[in-house]
Amino acid sequence: SNLGGGINLLAVNLPLNVEVAYAEAKLTDITCPTGPSSIKVSIATQPGVVEAHLADSNASGFADFTKPQSFSDAEIADVSLKLLLINLNLLQIKGSSAFSITNMAPTTLTYSATDIANKAIKTVSTRNLTQSLTTSLINKLSLSVNALGLGLDVTALLGAVKPAVTTLLNGVTAPVDSLVYNVLGTLGVHVGEADVRVTGATCGRSVLVQ
Repeated sequence: SNLGGGINLLAVNLPLNVEVAYAEAKLTDITCPTGPSSIKVSIATQPGVVEAHLADSNASGFADFTKPQSFSDAEIADVSLKLLLINLNLLQIKGSSAFSITNMAPTTLTYSATDIANKAIKTVSTRNLTQSLTTSLINKLSLSVNALGLGLDVTALLGAVKPAVTTLLNGVTAPVDSLVYNVLGTLGVHVGEADVRVTGATCGRSVLVQ
């Protein structure tokens, strides 16, 4: 992507590390249109991921549960500067923050009288992994410029490069979401999955309580 002024954005890398999982469920509605047999209960369910990092990590750390996983700053973007006949990789975008990652909006589950009597379990899985991560992380990106030891002051590049990198990251998160979700589903792994059931509900006359 040509940013002008001899600056070219060469590549964007999204090193995503995800640990699972939590969920939230809220009662949003109970209705009985024609009596107890017609009861319907609505639950707004929002599963999530405990922690996610946009950073490099030591792969061996995932096998050791005796200590927290360690992360280090990652190079997220490569930028070249055409200075005479020299092309230089200049930009490193660094981020290593933990966030509560969740679906961008809750999913409403509806339970009928039969579902409640049978204690039926309904499931919602987290799909918006990197979209919610990037939304949280973009505003916290720490930028630094490495001119390969030439001593050049390239601070002016930051203002030109950050908007382009932000736009590109927003553009790749949705396809990455789909890829991660489908791969995990094929393996039988559901990240941030919530199983919800309603064990009972009643309908009655409205009363005023002091």
